[in-house]
Amino acid sequence: MSKTMKRTLVVLASLALAPAALAQTRVGSPIRGTVTNTTYYSSGSFHGAVDLTDSGVCNAQPVRAPFPGYWNVILRTTGVYCNGNGSGNQNEARHAFADGWTFALWHFIKTADSYSRTCTNDCILGNLGGTGSVSSPLVHMQQTKSGTYDTSWYAGYTTKGEFLDAGETVGYL
Repeated sequence: MSKTMKRTLVVLASLALAPAALAQTRVGSPIRGTVTNTTYYSSGSFHGAVDLTDSGVCNAQPVRAPFPGYWNVILRTTGVYCNGNGSGNQNEARHAFADGWTFALWHFIKTADSYSRTCTNDCILGNLGGTGSVSSPLVHMQQTKSGTYDTSWYAGYTTKGEFLDAGETVGYL
């Protein structure tokens, strides 16, 4: 095969792969609220996630899946908790990607919508709450793989103190 033919095939193959490499998952805000924490807490300790709150209004706003896909809902509480109920007791919704990364939402209150399922558009996972180790109602969003936190998905898209409407872009996975 000629050198020119090989180069042509390499270029064509790379073009075929380009859309897959550029494909990203947009993460929309699961609630209408203000970003209270990102990579670091105000104390300076590592956080590695995005926290959103609605000025402390508990159980009044639905928490929506931030993107379509299968969400595994793990319920550790059944009551209405607004100001924490102990570390490890947070309700959680997880989406697992084929490459091993997991995206999770924490702290919502269980509702009739809180069950594992595939979400398409406007899928509600629960209501804004404060389950787990928190001092007020919030939604915690994080991406991890084997104990490693990924903060690049929201870097450059979302900042602490920013107000987001429900569905507004938080970042890209």
